[in-house]
Amino acid sequence: MKNLKQVILPAVIVLMGTGAAFATNQAKKENAANKMGYFFDEETVECIPKAECSDVPGQLCTWTDENNISHPLYELSETSCVTPLYRISN
Repeated sequence: MKNLKQVILPAVIVLMGTGAAFATNQAKKENAANKMGYFFDEETVECIPKAECSDVPGQLCTWTDENNISHPLYELSETSCVTPLYRISN
């Protein structure tokens, strides 16, 4: 009986930890807000909406122009767009 407790208790603790990790990860995904990503056009000096992005850190959200040049996208804040946004993860 004593050996059984020594084996089962650590196994239960590991399973509870794993479950908590998955629950935390899911909660982070649910709290993530999708936001419109804006490209700052230096010629017109304005922020132009381009794609849906996320505020959860990860790979940067980008937009590719007609010249196949990739540009980072930013969150609009009043009259500027300087806070980087990230790709939406599934």
